[in-house]
This record gives sequence, structure tokens and C-alpha cells, in this order.
Amino acid sequence: MSARRGLWSALVLVQSLSAVATASAALTIIEPRPHQVVQRIGFAPGDTPAAPADIGRARVPLVLAGIPAGVFTARARVVAMAAPDEAGPWQRVELGAATADGRRQAYLTVPAGGWYRIEVDVETAGEAAGDSAAVAAGTERLAAAVEPFGVGEVFLVAGQSYATNTNDERLAVADPACRVVARDAAGGWRVADDPQPTPDGSDGGSIWPAVGDELVRSLGVPVGFVNVAWGGTATARWQPGGDLHRRLAATGAELGRFRAVLWQQGESDVIEGTPTEAYVAALRRIRGAAVRSWGFEPPWLCAKSTHHPTVYDDPPGEERIRAAIDRLVALPGFGAGPDTDTLRGEARGGPASRRHFTGAGQRAAARLWAGLLTERLQRPPTGVEAASWLLDGLGLVPAAWASSVVTRESSVLRATAVGEPARARLAYPAERILAVTTADGCRAIDPAAGYTHEAGSHDVVFTTPLPVPPILDAERYLPAGAEHSYRHRVGQPDVHLLYRPGRWFHDRDVEITYRRATAAPPDVVHGDLPRTRARLAAGGDLLIGVSGDSISTGLDASATTATPPFQPGWPDLAVAWLRVHTAADVTLVNRAVAGWSVANGVADADALLAARPDLVIVAYGMNDVGRRDPAWFREQTAALVARCREVIPGCELLLVATMLGNDEWIHTPRGMFPRYRDELKGLVGPGVALVDMTAVWEEQLAAKEMFDLTGNGLNHPNDHGHRLYAQGILEALVGRRQPGTLPGE
Repeated sequence: MSARRGLWSALVLVQSLSAVATASAALTIIEPRPHQVVQRIGFAPGDTPAAPADIGRARVPLVLAGIPAGVFTARARVVAMAAPDEAGPWQRVELGAATADGRRQAYLTVPAGGWYRIEVDVETAGEAAGDSAAVAAGTERLAAAVEPFGVGEVFLVAGQSYATNTNDERLAVADPACRVVARDAAGGWRVADDPQPTPDGSDGGSIWPAVGDELVRSLGVPVGFVNVAWGGTATARWQPGGDLHRRLAATGAELGRFRAVLWQQGESDVIEGTPTEAYVAALRRIRGAAVRSWGFEPPWLCAKSTHHPTVYDDPPGEERIRAAIDRLVALPGFGAGPDTDTLRGEARGGPASRRHFTGAGQRAAARLWAGLLTERLQRPPTGVEAASWLLDGLGLVPAAWASSVVTRESSVLRATAVGEPARARLAYPAERILAVTTADGCRAIDPAAGYTHEAGSHDVVFTTPLPVPPILDAERYLPAGAEHSYRHRVGQPDVHLLYRPGRWFHDRDVEITYRRATAAPPDVVHGDLPRTRARLAAGGDLLIGVSGDSISTGLDASATTATPPFQPGWPDLAVAWLRVHTAADVTLVNRAVAGWSVANGVADADALLAARPDLVIVAYGMNDVGRRDPAWFREQTAALVARCREVIPGCELLLVATMLGNDEWIHTPRGMFPRYRDELKGLVGPGVALVDMTAVWEEQLAAKEMFDLTGNGLNHPNDHGHRLYAQGILEALVGRRQPGTLPGE
């Protein structure tokens, strides 16, 4: 091993500070591993990738072994290895229950970058917490550390020989800090010098060290490759159920999150004469089964890799596969990779070589891949792709009202004056707080110093300094004409209401995950959609159309305000979940427009129906309640339903009774919302169902306040509100499922 590679190694330290030493196993950090790169989320490019508006972060699993049974406290800190004198603060970590093999898990929020070192300190008091003298006598302190690890970009590589080690020159990582790494089949990580740890045993050169070097230079974060490619394989070898697909699925699941699949394949399908349509269908099956096993949809980037001059001369065969790639990249879930077929001449080896890329060709192909990936990262994902990226940890199914675990419920902090403790309110009495973070995900709040909660209470009290700015009582109402105000308060024309669209409320939200005692949930779904449910179960294509107002455009979700975690609105969240948790290929056409009334939806019906949706979701009301005419609202909605059934007889419809607006605003009279909802209930029938978000907001606001759920102060949901909408839609489409146990519990 070179001195350069040997700088970074696992470091495990054990100290005993006990007055009476006791034998115990060494504390060991199982994860993260040395050289591991964890995929970042929340990255928002700025003027250049290396100077982003938000560099991103990761929720890094911290898995420990060797903690003796009994009472203990644990803390951890992250140290940037380039600046060891500027170590981050120690944070108390909440370790979950021990597994059968004695492992415990927690999570650390770590900003993108690296290399880092994680240091862990565990103080244990032995088998039981006795009197203070006994505890002091039996105290033992264990410490461990691991280095280096990073938070950056991770890519899963699949395909055939051009993606493995069958090229002429073994390349080495040039980055001075060796921030380009590769993962092996056993889960270990190392510097990504060739040959790459591929399962096919190839031992020549690859393109990936050079790709990684280019990306590290442009992005400024570590880069990891996980390569499951196998030389000489056509798409028939990668089908679900086969060994290659099992490895692909299992490896992606082990990674948890990664940026994209890099698919470099096609030559063997040229040799086998695969028709264009067959290649498209084969790769759709491969991708579909893989993403369902992963629970999210990373983009599947397909290189045009069909040219293999020392094996065959078949331009028509190459064109068949190239045409298939063109079709695939136009489909949801796929994207264009580089056209490495353009690399000819000196880029290709001769008959006496490995018959793939020369060293010059490897570097040229690496520049194509790196340039494409850098350019993609300058355009952060949007819509369903962005939603899919965030699905893990959103807790969309089962819904909060039907689950024993409420995930990431938002609350503002209310205080009477600056410098005083502040209070958050929960929708349900909490048995135990599991996690508290800021709404942007950038900071986890330490329960030892940040807040207090009594079991069974709705209240969480935050001590100073507060994690986010509180909303003071004096800020709720503003004089007429004041900045950030909107007219006017019910019955008081000279008093305006706080109106802050954008990120203002988001920056004042905390998100709390907690366990509660389950109670009888509200009736949120009325009616059934048998055709839609059957399609979701059987597979095939399902197109969902949305007709709605600004809530359905996603307004004031963090994606629309360019604020971490960049969560899209409810339509994208619901469709993203369906795409990876059902057998169907679900797509979305969203015709919602801010400011629209249901009358606009009636006028736009034919434009929506031109897409031939199988299910139409109709979500109006917020801009209609001010009319104070429930009968008119029913007539308009009935006309929209009738037009859908007339144009597409088999079309089903899901009506949405809107969330509640600010009850002190003249344009959202609280008494109108249930009356409008009741008119929609009268339209429920065969193939027409209702999701009652009015009831959800009524339940939430029985304990919380409107500011806890709003993105603008008046009539838009925040991220949590959009998640509640998605939960209601999904309950209507897939029913209620049993909640799982949270990781680490």
C-alpha cells in the first residue's frame, strides 16, 4: 500500500476510565466504514457546482457494537480532517435498542464534504443504575473513531464490459486526497484505483477513476462508485429473477440512496440481434423491478454503447439499440447518458489489445460521463423525480391519523417575547419523542439540551437558544398597509394578517417524529375506485390527471421556494410513492393553476381529458369558499365529473375536500369549509370517491394552530401539509397499511 493510500485507515480506540475496571468488549464503529461515501441530499447548485447555494447534507447511519448492557450515554462529533483543530461540537446521540448481535444504531446529520472523522464516546454504568456511589465506581468510558468518510455523490454502475475492467490502461485516482472511492461486494470501500471491484473478476482498466477525478474537481465533494456490471451480458441476462438483477437490486438496497444508475451496455444485444421494441421492454422491466425493490427512483442514465469494432461490423444492429436508447430516455425514470459510440479511431484498442477502449479512449469516455453528470447536477431534480428522492423517511403510508408513529409533523415555535422559552404543539398526545429537526433537515435537536416533553402531552417546550426563530404573539396581526400583511381580519378592516409566502414560515418550523397511542382515526376516504385499485395491483400503465388550484401546483412546498429539503407538492409525492410501491407504471399530468376556481376546472376539462387520464383528481375549494355558495360549488363539480365520464366512460374521479384556510381571514370563512365538503360527499358514487382533507385539518387544528401547517399564513400548506394531502390521496388508492418499526428503534 502506498503512503498516500495508507494515510486513511480505520481508527478504533478503547479507553477505560472506571474506578474499578471491568472487562468489556471493544467499542466498534460498524458504519460508516473507512472511505465510505454517503449520498448527500438537499444539494442546490449556485453559480457553479463547486460554489452551490446549498452544498447539501446526509443523515449518516452510525452503527456501534461493543456497548455493554446497562445504563449508558453516548455522544459523537464529526471532525473535518483538513481542519482537525476546528472539530464540531459533541452531540448526544439516541441509540436504538440492541439487535440480536448487539449492534445499536443512531443517525448524525453531516454536511456534504470530506474527508471526515467520526469520534464516539460512550459512558456506561454497568448492569444497572444503582446509587450514585455504585454508579461512580462502575463507570467505564469507551471511545472509538473511524476515518475517513465523506458525504457526496454515489453512483451505481451496471452494464457490460465497457463498464468493467476490460480496457487497456489501469487508471489511478489523481485527486490528492483520494476522494474517489469504490465499494466492493462485501460492503467495504477503498480508493478507486483500477481494477475496480466488479463481480465479473475483470482485471484491466476502467473509465471510473478518471470520471471520479473530474467530478471531484467540479463538485468539491467525495465521489463513490458501486459497480455491478458484468462483461458480455445482454439485457436478457439482467432480467428480474436472474443472478445479475438480484445483485443489482440487493446492492442498491444496501446503499439506501445514490444519485443515479450509470448504464453502459448494448454490445451484446447487437450481437444477439435484439429488436428495438424488445430492448425497450427489457430495460423497462429491469429498471421497474429494481426501483420497486429500492423504494425510490434514481434516474437511469443510458449511454449509447453499441460500437465494438473488433468483434462485429453491424451498423443496422447498432442503430436498433441506439434507437431503443432514444425511446427510453424520453420515458419517466430514464435519462440520457453519453454517446460513447462517437469515440473511434485511437480511442479503440486493436485486435491484440483487450478490444475495448485505449487509455485515450478511457479518458475521453470519462470526460463525456463527467461532463454529463456535472451538467445534470446543475439542474436539480423536479417533480416526481425530486419527490422520489425524498420518499424515505416521509412516512406517507400509513397516514398520520392511522399510524402509531407520526413522522415529521411540523410546528412553529410560539413565544411571548424574544429570549424566552418557546412551545410547539403536536396534533396527538405523544408517548415518546423520537426525533426533532429543523424543517430544512440541516439540524437535529439534542433532546438533552434542546427541548423537554412529558409523556402523554401535546406540548414540546424548547429552551434557549431556540433552534429556529419563534413567532411572537405581536407578529400575528399587523396594521393596515404594513409590509408582509394581507387584508383583512374578520370584523376588523384596519387589522391585517401576517402573510409571508416563500420560506419565512418554513424557516420557523421544526419537524417532530413521535410515537403515540392509536385512536379511532377520522373518516377521510369516502367511496371506492375499483378500476384504479385493480390497475395498481395488476401493473401496466396508469395516468393520473389533476385539476386544481394553487395547492395542487405545490405552492409553498419547499421545492417551490428553493429551500431545503426541496420537497415538491402533494401530486408529485403521491405519484412518486405509487411508482415504487405498486406494480403500475404511474404517470402524472397536472393542469392545476394558482388562483383557479372550480369553474376554471370545468372550462379546462377538455384540455385535461385530451391526455386520456385513467383517474382524475379534482381539488378545488380554497378559492371558492369566499363565494359562500355551497350549492353552486356542487353544480360546478358535478359538471366537471359529468364531462370526464362523458369523454372517457371508464375514467374514475377522486374529489378532494380542501384544507382549512386561516379562520381570521375574510376570504376563507371557516363555516363554509364543512358545507362545501358535504356537497362533495353527495357526488360520491360508483367510480367517484372523496378524500376529506377538511376533516384532516379539523383534527389537526383541534390541538395545533394554523401557523403550524401553513406555508404562507393564509391558505397554502407547508411541506407537512402537502404530505398530509399525499397521505389522504394514497389512503384512497391503496388503503391503510400497518406501520413499520422505525430504523434504530
